[in-house]
Amino acid sequence: MDARPLSYLCSPDLLHSYCWGEQCAFYHAESGDTHLLSKGDLGVLHCINENPISAKELTLEFDAAFDSDAEQYIRVLLSNLAELGLIETVNTEPAN
Repeated sequence: MDARPLSYLCSPDLLHSYCWGEQCAFYHAESGDTHLLSKGDLGVLHCINENPISAKELTLEFDAAFDSDAEQYIRVLLSNLAELGLIETVNTEPAN
């Protein structure tokens, strides 16, 4: 069985957002950085905030929200969010 990586939101109480139209400004108080995200991307962050979740589970949850390949989009989004320090990914099951 492969390790199941889960993503979770870093410091959710330090994250603040404001949306207008399809755009959202997302402020991370710990770093002092502001990021511009789409509403769909913010929806993914809110989903991660509710419970740690795998990329596969996110793909199933948001498949209809993304016009093209949801799995690839989610993987790239998670990678970008991790690079920004907004989420962390952990393996919950050891690889066999």
